[in-house]
Amino acid sequence: MLDSRRDTDVSLPRVLLIGVDHRCAPIDLREKIAYSEDEGNELLRSLRASHDIAEAALVSTCNRTEIYLLPHREAEAYRTGFERVFLQRAPEIEGEGRFYVKRGHEAVQHLFEVASGLQSMVLGEPEILGQVRRAAQTAEEIEASGTVLRRLMRGAVAAGGKARNDTSIGSGAISFGYAIVDLARSIFRRLDTCSVLLLGAGETARLVARNLLERGARELVVANRGSQRLEEFQQLFPQSRTIAFEDRHRALANSDLVVACTAADQPVLSRADFKDAMSSRKARPLLAADLGVPRNFDPAAGDLENLFLQDVDSLEQLIAQNLRKRRDEIPRVHEILDRELEIFTSWYRGLAAEPVVTQLQKHIEQLRQREVAYSKRNFPAETHADLDRLTRALVRKILHHPSTHLRSNNSLDYRYLEAVRQLFRLDED
Repeated sequence: MLDSRRDTDVSLPRVLLIGVDHRCAPIDLREKIAYSEDEGNELLRSLRASHDIAEAALVSTCNRTEIYLLPHREAEAYRTGFERVFLQRAPEIEGEGRFYVKRGHEAVQHLFEVASGLQSMVLGEPEILGQVRRAAQTAEEIEASGTVLRRLMRGAVAAGGKARNDTSIGSGAISFGYAIVDLARSIFRRLDTCSVLLLGAGETARLVARNLLERGARELVVANRGSQRLEEFQQLFPQSRTIAFEDRHRALANSDLVVACTAADQPVLSRADFKDAMSSRKARPLLAADLGVPRNFDPAAGDLENLFLQDVDSLEQLIAQNLRKRRDEIPRVHEILDRELEIFTSWYRGLAAEPVVTQLQKHIEQLRQREVAYSKRNFPAETHADLDRLTRALVRKILHHPSTHLRSNNSLDYRYLEAVRQLFRLDED
């Protein structure tokens, strides 16, 4: 009789996912649990040190924070992960519908969909693939991920790359940058009359800059705290002009559009900063697009006359108008993800079967050795070496097909492996 206490499905690992994204939590809650690189590294080390968690990986972006765990003990791992990742920063997240939990196949499939852009606020947005890639690299570098999560994260990156390359899920100018372009055109009609102030010089800032410059922005002024990224930015966009971050207030008064995408913990422009800038502009409007989480602009500035303040959530409505083409690609993306998921599943099935294969081979080899030792007395000494070689070759050939089948069987589950254990009495060794 099979042991009902065991999990009956080993086709996918018992990955545990706890997450929050733009669909279940507003921006003021998400920004509380957005982790910087250093914070994320410290968190992963803490989780990995727990006796309840074997492996861990963190995906933290402006729109989602997700922790992927390979538990030793699932209930304890869940409590540890939920407490340290979410509750310590935002106790109110425990409310119904504010977070989600996925396990096994559902968790693996979710990560593949995240990497391909299917779970993004902007369907097919390109930034998430790079963010998942960096999350995978980080987890590996600090040794928070192991055999399973390392392969899972790499598989998700591969799946996302193929979805982007083989379909049009990422085509077109649908992004936060494009949304900002649309807003600017609705206010100023023409971008070639607009002066843009960009706060931040990272990946998101570069995507925004590319959208704006390709569509004719007259002037692009960039401010960033770190000089290295600022230099790299200007190499990519030589038409831009860089200023010290401390000069952003003066530049604000001369800008038509200000976009912020920094990792600052506090607003980089206050309501007072905006009020001072607006006082010298007369009736000229100012569009302020805040892509930061936590928010880079004081939300209280939204009541100022002629200031059009937009944050990540408010941009979503405009973005939604441009999704039809990408939505048409969703079935094709799912076909790619299904194939990539099967590749990962087949790998894991082999991994799950390996202990049984090893145990089976060891068991048969012990039987062979005992029988050869017993039989040698019936054969001349000069034949003992040939007898040993003959029986080794025979056992190897007999075990070849069962071992290969166990490692690659597409319908493998625990009951299949348990049958092998019982047939050969492997648990009695």
